[in-house]
Amino acid sequence: MTLTALLLSTALAFFTGAEDVAPKLAALAKSDFSAEKAVQEADPAAEDQPGEAEPMTQEVEPDRPAVEPGAEPLPEPETVNAATVVAESRAGAERAADWFDSVTTLRARFAQTAPDGARSEGVLSLQRPGRVRLDYDDPSPILMVADGSTVAIADFELETIDRAPIRSTPLRYLLGGTDVLAEAVTEAGRSGGRLYVTLVDPDGEVDGRLTLVFDDPDPDAPASDMTLSGWFAVDAMGGLTELNLTDAERDVRFDPRLFILDDEDVIADDRRTRRR
Repeated sequence: MTLTALLLSTALAFFTGAEDVAPKLAALAKSDFSAEKAVQEADPAAEDQPGEAEPMTQEVEPDRPAVEPGAEPLPEPETVNAATVVAESRAGAERAADWFDSVTTLRARFAQTAPDGARSEGVLSLQRPGRVRLDYDDPSPILMVADGSTVAIADFELETIDRAPIRSTPLRYLLGGTDVLAEAVTEAGRSGGRLYVTLVDPDGEVDGRLTLVFDDPDPDAPASDMTLSGWFAVDAMGGLTELNLTDAERDVRFDPRLFILDDEDVIADDRRTRRR
């Protein structure tokens, strides 16, 4: 398995909210909604129109009228306002960027579910910009560390380390500047007090897509008041990785060595002793 595939299938989706969020995330991830589609739906001239459908008839019982006397008429269906959809998407992307600007450090427990249903738990340590560490609990032998320029995935069982530049992995969205985030946003929208922001690499170097999910009951409150309750990844094959986040703490002081992974560390297997 390549490093990028491993990132997508194991380590990427390390923010997901409560368990009831997962079905909604999966449905959103597999939807084909986009601002462009909304424009086409709002403007029939945007695409070829199908021929008129045959009129439908409704069977009515002989002794019963089709509409009860005195009943209110059904409301007219709402029309999609493409301009509003585009504006809300842009506002959502900017709000997510503002949240990342407000975050320096974050630590949390995570429980991850891989596409094959395998579950694992561990500790996430994040220091923006550029640094993150995912310690998987036993019996998983995996440890992932980003040191500001590269991402290293260690397998203590095999005593190996694979490395890649952060910019070539989906972690670039979490660890990079807000300009990186803005370039990758394809759509953003609100539902049920949550903000959903979907990211796709505009250069095509990173396969799949990533969706951030924020608890955001008051869109008029400062972006820093939001909670990053979910992050799930859909890989190039359609596999969905989720991870539940609990016990999140912000503004945590970390030992700088927490974000350094040397080859000797894999042999010594000191990941537990260096955890802070």
